[in-house]
Amino acid sequence: MLHVLNGDATATVFAGAGISGERLVWRDIVVEGPVPVHAHTPLPERFAYLAERLDIDGAAYARAIEAQTARLAATSRDDEVVLWFEQDLFCAVTLWSLLDWLTRHVPAARLSLVYPACGAQVRGLGAMEPAQLATLFAARQPVTDVARALGVEAWAAYANRHPATAASFIDRPTPALPFVAGAFRCHLGRFPSVANGLNEVESAALDALSRGRCSFDELFREVGAQPRVRRHGMGDLQLAACLRRLTPLVSTERDGLEITARGRAVVAGDEDWLGLQPIDTWLGGVHLCPDRPLWRWDGIVGRLVGPSQGV
Repeated sequence: MLHVLNGDATATVFAGAGISGERLVWRDIVVEGPVPVHAHTPLPERFAYLAERLDIDGAAYARAIEAQTARLAATSRDDEVVLWFEQDLFCAVTLWSLLDWLTRHVPAARLSLVYPACGAQVRGLGAMEPAQLATLFAARQPVTDVARALGVEAWAAYANRHPATAASFIDRPTPALPFVAGAFRCHLGRFPSVANGLNEVESAALDALSRGRCSFDELFREVGAQPRVRRHGMGDLQLAACLRRLTPLVSTERDGLEITARGRAVVAGDEDWLGLQPIDTWLGGVHLCPDRPLWRWDGIVGRLVGPSQGV
């Protein structure tokens, strides 16, 4: 039996849960950077992008991903593959990518899923007690053919170069695989706002800094606790990358982080962030940059707005 875990924190708790089987910690930050149409197909530009954006060693990252994918390719020898993920954007996109990869490469694999909902009253897998993981394991659900197909479809929408496919999911019931619609709603919230060019995470960070200077750790806790951002499942590397992109809206010159006067102007809607700094980022298969269509998110009406029309 192979257990594919959503992170090292989960692996630490899992070690004391008394659950048999081999552990594979899935460390690819799939929710960041360009992605291939077929999940986990080598994409050199992805590793270069992540190295620059997340300030990591791109070559070492690529080697680690190659090794974990090789282990996944050997699942034909496992009698069951248990996928341990949570219902947030980070985990949902990773889950879709794994369902896409396994369906193409190991279609006969017996898959099951541990997929607890997370919220203000529900802790993530890495924050649970070992006995709780054992209980979740006993209650794991088989991944049906319908759920597998939905995961493949969701990945295709996420990796599509046109965001309309992602937008089509936000009002669609997906009982076979919970949180597909919710994850796409979080994903669309990462597009720049029609109001000021900031995405939901950037807005949350600047709103927090508007209330006073704080350390990175304090900001990470405060931003991550906000109900909408919590559903992103964002890690500290992602927030650090977000803050680097927000210069000159955020100052780090003194001890701690604080919002600048220009940052306050953007938050107030007096200036548009994209007018101050052109965007160049990947959101799944969509590359937002000056020579491509600029899509924005209208959070008030819940609609993605393109250069000439809404989706």
